[in-house]
Amino acid sequence: MGIVQSTECFDHNQQYSHILCEPPGDQVTLTMLTGLLDAALHMWDQDRITAKSRIRAAADMLRGAVADVGEEASRGRSRGLAPWQARKVTEFIQASLKSKIRVQDCAKQTRLSVSHFSVAFKVTFGVTVGEYIRHRRIERAQRLMLLSTMSLSQIGLAVGFSDQAHYCRVFRGIMGISPNAWRHRNLVLTPADRTLAGDLLPMQGSPCG
Repeated sequence: MGIVQSTECFDHNQQYSHILCEPPGDQVTLTMLTGLLDAALHMWDQDRITAKSRIRAAADMLRGAVADVGEEASRGRSRGLAPWQARKVTEFIQASLKSKIRVQDCAKQTRLSVSHFSVAFKVTFGVTVGEYIRHRRIERAQRLMLLSTMSLSQIGLAVGFSDQAHYCRVFRGIMGISPNAWRHRNLVLTPADRTLAGDLLPMQGSPCG
């Protein structure tokens, strides 16, 4: 004996039949999912086979939407910073080396969340934000050691380290030599060389540009 379909169920089938014919490339909306589930709810007692098909269709659409969101998020995480974002954040870091630099403040320069910014920054520069900042501090310290008579403790504070011990520890970790030994080794430069070094000196041992 065939299943008798009520007029109410027929109306809901007609009302939501267009949902099942949506082109596969169209974005799944909450309205479409709600429509399918409402139709299934109204016809459940009279036509469970059709109701179940509506529920399966809604579930398939929802799974597809979740997969699309996950794929888009993955693509987003694999992208680096846009040129304007990279420029803004590096300018901010360079201007802030004397003080504490927080990752969230760097992220604000790019209008990204902290987590998204951190991943995009590493894709762009090949190092974490913290590593980049430490290298920029040491780079500036090198120039001060060559171009000034400031003590190591003064230089450490001038480039944002908490004290001389912290400065020396980070410097040795990056350069493989103490700042004092590095300074004595490079003070053999002539005044003209030092002036040129202030503009062009590469930071030895740095993975950053």
